[in-house]
Amino acid sequence: MSSALPVPYVKINKDGLIQCMSQKAIELLPEHVKIIQDCFDGESHNKLAKYLFPFEGEKSFEANVNGKDNPFVLCDIHISWEGENAHVVFNPIGTHVKGLEEKLSELRLRLASTDFELFEKKEALEEAMKRLDELSGPFIPISEKMAFVPLFGDITESKMMTVTGNALKAAYEGQFEDIFFDLSATGEIDEPGVQKLSELFRMLHYMNGKPVSIIGIKPKHARQLHKLDVDWPVYYETSLKEVLLQQS
Repeated sequence: MSSALPVPYVKINKDGLIQCMSQKAIELLPEHVKIIQDCFDGESHNKLAKYLFPFEGEKSFEANVNGKDNPFVLCDIHISWEGENAHVVFNPIGTHVKGLEEKLSELRLRLASTDFELFEKKEALEEAMKRLDELSGPFIPISEKMAFVPLFGDITESKMMTVTGNALKAAYEGQFEDIFFDLSATGEIDEPGVQKLSELFRMLHYMNGKPVSIIGIKPKHARQLHKLDVDWPVYYETSLKEVLLQQS
């Protein structure tokens, strides 16, 4: 019955003589072992003697075992005395380590896959945010000399950086003289966003030789801009409709 046990197992008497062993023990231990000491390397004999005595109870310890295919196999040893005999189970620690390594490897692969998916989603989100910023400040030619830039949503630094790139490119290619920025659809204004917008206005002024015009300023925007001590090189207009009527 003991030979069919699914673990390396030997049964010994008080003299250390091996009475029987499982098939797993036969596969693990050297051939022709007669006594329990033959199963361990020399440096582990003192430890073995310490845990064999007294011949009673249950004990566990860690020791190097002489293996059939490996001279040193680190094992957890479990000894349980039953009358004149003891049951000894060898539990190779390497098998636990191997199993743990496999689990860690699987986990690493899953994490790598998850990180890649998150990276892809992050890139897609950043691209979507950039596209949203582009749509939040489109450069719209009204005529050969006039252009209109309506700003939507909050005026933030990242949004103004995107708007700046598109506006400068379009202004350079079109050589517009009058550029109108409409703030009527904007929300909150933060200081870094205002600074970037100020830089854009100054660059357009240098390019065209004429300040840009702002329309649609709300009272709350005027208070915020005054609080931020903004000095824009701009002309303020009431609405695009009035500007177009003046041009006609």
